[in-house]
Amino acid sequence: MSGSGEDGGDNMNPYHSANRKGWEAVSDSWQANIEEKGLWRRSAKDPSLILAAEELRWLRDVAGRDAAVLGSGDNLIVFALAGMGARVTSVDISQTQLETAARRATDLEIDVRFLCADVTDLQELAADSFDVVYTGGHVAVWVSDLKRYYAEAVRILRPGGLFLVSEYHPFRRPWSADGGRLKMETVYFDRGPFRFDRGPEAGLKDPLPSYEFNWTVGDMVSALVAAGCELLALEEFGEGRESWESVDLSGLPATLLLVGRKRR
Repeated sequence: MSGSGEDGGDNMNPYHSANRKGWEAVSDSWQANIEEKGLWRRSAKDPSLILAAEELRWLRDVAGRDAAVLGSGDNLIVFALAGMGARVTSVDISQTQLETAARRATDLEIDVRFLCADVTDLQELAADSFDVVYTGGHVAVWVSDLKRYYAEAVRILRPGGLFLVSEYHPFRRPWSADGGRLKMETVYFDRGPFRFDRGPEAGLKDPLPSYEFNWTVGDMVSALVAAGCELLALEEFGEGRESWESVDLSGLPATLLLVGRKRR
């Protein structure tokens, strides 16, 4: 059985508030794509469909442990970890996303706690209460305060616990296409915010502003260490083109994996 989602409210900074509204608006179409692919039905039984070998190396002992997934989105990582025997708490800014995930967890007969919250404000989660905190995919890009985000992640970790950050590689974010050739649309060191309109994606006539932030590799490593972790690993992997990318970025690393251990 799945725990019910909890309403995180709208008492958050304006960037995150706008992004939350955007995700609430596009959740149905986003989740329809997830449903069509059907990976969520298999993720609990075969975590290797969802987690890379580089991630599984660090997560192989997760059975019987408390794990939190921050910015859980489609919740595929949540279902994979639950299938591996972890007691999982799924945290996302979108209540609609969590409600869909809760229904799927019920179908899969797995027990997950769902919490609607901003990743920079995890006050409902006690300090030193998780053995593993996982975040990534495309989470940092939506967060305006990376240091606070990682500090909250490490605060809820038990001493000696692992913090895994597995993000779309920052080197891939600055690029766009110009006549079939790559060009830099933004400078790598321009963190933003970058404003864009999700109204068309949500089928709305009125603008629906959202904001992205392009954090660098250095930003992520520095924030992880400043939060109180020893850096155990920095890995880059994957070099093919992602199906959703508008430009061919083959040859650039696709994923950045950071693994930290909370200092005792």
